[in-house]
Amino acid sequence: MALSRARLLYIGAVLVSGIVIGFIAARNPALQQLAVPPAAWPFAVSLVLDLAIGQMAAQGRTEPLTMGDRFVAVLGAGLIVTGMVAYAA
Repeated sequence: MALSRARLLYIGAVLVSGIVIGFIAARNPALQQLAVPPAAWPFAVSLVLDLAIGQMAAQGRTEPLTMGDRFVAVLGAGLIVTGMVAYAA
């Protein structure tokens, strides 16, 4: 099954956000003590992008995201953040 451009951009953007969040969290260890740990921050990025793509899908401009797309993107970004924070420690 081929992925549409919007789905690829969504997955890529969430994974890149994981790298950015990982750099921020690795440089500021105090952020790891917050109520919501940095490994969960990609959920917020995913939510914003998911809402935008959902609106486009409702208008018929693109395909809607699947749960597999969301799973791969958020889990991958969370693992990236966790790995970067663990490596920096």
